[in-house]
Amino acid sequence: MKNPIFSIVFAALALIPVGASAAEPNKVHEQMEKMDDAYKAFRKETDPAKGAELAREAQTYAIQSLSEVPQMVKNITDPAEKAKALATYKKMMAKLVASLCEVEEAFLNGKIEDVETIVDSLKDQKKEGHEKFVPEE
Repeated sequence: MKNPIFSIVFAALALIPVGASAAEPNKVHEQMEKMDDAYKAFRKETDPAKGAELAREAQTYAIQSLSEVPQMVKNITDPAEKAKALATYKKMMAKLVASLCEVEEAFLNGKIEDVETIVDSLKDQKKEGHEKFVPEE
């Protein structure tokens, strides 16, 4: 059975201009901070309507981040490597958006226990993404 979430994610990707905000180096960080706030809130939420709204909020910021280029990618000088890194970033962000759609769906279906399972996968996604695209401080 085909999952409609992937169709939604790919439709959103088609609407995003490539490199739209290259002049704003901290835009990805700003969007991810806002998304993280919504993520932290829905992790603790037990009200399905509020949880679904928070999941949609997180989706909005994740989708906005798709059109951005992380600073680490901007710093890559080899064009082929830069293209590969950007493709990897977009793929990971699309997976994140799909997972956030699953969170929303779980809330809407009243399956709060499923949210906990998806949150575990989101933690792994976050760790992987930060290892690849967030510079060590």
